[in-house]
Amino acid sequence: MSLVSLSGLRTKTPSVQTLGVLFFGLLCSFDFDAAFADCVPRGVGEPAIIDRVLDGDTVKLKDGRHVRVLGINTPEIEHGEKAGQALGTAASDAAEKFFSRGKNVRLFYDVQRVDPYGRTLAHIYDPRDRSLSAHLLREGLGFHVAIPPNLSLNECLHAQEAIARNKLVGVWNDKHWKPVHASLIGENDLGFKRVTGRVVDIYKTRSVWLELDGPITIKISSTDLKNFPARDWQSWKGKKIEARGWVTTQTANKAAGKKRKSDSPTKQSNKYLVMQPRIAGNLELLEK
Repeated sequence: MSLVSLSGLRTKTPSVQTLGVLFFGLLCSFDFDAAFADCVPRGVGEPAIIDRVLDGDTVKLKDGRHVRVLGINTPEIEHGEKAGQALGTAASDAAEKFFSRGKNVRLFYDVQRVDPYGRTLAHIYDPRDRSLSAHLLREGLGFHVAIPPNLSLNECLHAQEAIARNKLVGVWNDKHWKPVHASLIGENDLGFKRVTGRVVDIYKTRSVWLELDGPITIKISSTDLKNFPARDWQSWKGKKIEARGWVTTQTANKAAGKKRKSDSPTKQSNKYLVMQPRIAGNLELLEK
């Protein structure tokens, strides 16, 4: 992708002063949004046409497919009797505006192409080769999420989120999206959350289980452990952490076949909520 064309410049070697003026001019006219759109996989992708935006991270194509955009989770908008979340409408409007210059897009797939709900999983790029996920993450209108095995753009998209986080914009400067202490999480608080708490116990089977000072356990499954650098998990006991992901119930995990008896904590746990951060970027140790 060519960002700046130099074909119109003279071939004569310029002076240092001229170079300075030229460089400043390029900076002033440079499309920084395009410059950051470097989260582009190799290949040409699959052409598609947007029919409509359903919310910040879901679109419907002209061929009828619903696409769940990879790499991001945006706040929910109102659905029937279910209330919307803070910045949900802003994220949806931003996605609408993103496609305002053209509905022709390119889809790039990762390892898993369809989710359990039948939605297509893909990265989406507009006619200017801009990534929808990267754009919304830089605006603070969503959180970077990466669910294995779809990790190909993990590092790049995490860097896009860091831009908004450092500038304290969007979800990073909204009281509704601040971390919730584990002790305040209940069975009515399911869904995507940022949770903070102190690790009170640690179990290790094939998976690693970090019990917090509330009714919730952080689970790093055996298949996800490879996404975390080698760590001395026992040293985390007594430390404060922050995790993000979807809060579910133990019952829901069993029903989905995600928790086998042989992979349960060795001790009887009274924690009935579970969160799986899935990647290292979604689990922070706040105390060394």
